[in-house]
Amino acid sequence: MWDDDQLSAGFRSMMLLAALVERGGRPAAVSPTVRLRSGENQYGWFPADVAGDGRRVVVVTDQRIILGDREWSLQSLGRVEAEPADWAIRLWMWGRSEPLVLSGPWVPWMGVVLCAELYGAALPPEEKVLVPGPRQPLRSAQRSRQ
Repeated sequence: MWDDDQLSAGFRSMMLLAALVERGGRPAAVSPTVRLRSGENQYGWFPADVAGDGRRVVVVTDQRIILGDREWSLQSLGRVEAEPADWAIRLWMWGRSEPLVLSGPWVPWMGVVLCAELYGAALPPEEKVLVPGPRQPLRSAQRSRQ
């Protein structure tokens, strides 16, 4: 289980970053914790639950997502499905039949970072939903879309 303080901090950070991105801002680079490629910036690292693979450290840069010894180029992302109310994200990669599903307190923040890099927006282009507050059941967010 995740600590309530972490859940609140992650959600608050997501909301602040989403507001910044919607005003035309960009995520800020942090000190790297992995070897970066030339011209690459790291945006963060945090623990996340990886569906079918347990808890792992995720590193997100402006060029790739790194999970331990595995990595994916941001160019390999075909679709991002954000589920902030569940602290989750589904990453559909080109050439993979199943999405990479991540969850945890900082995953919604990562979703905003990825969407900012890929789409120049806080949410994926097809997402037209009001971001629900923390701990709101996903089915309530789905009802509001209808």
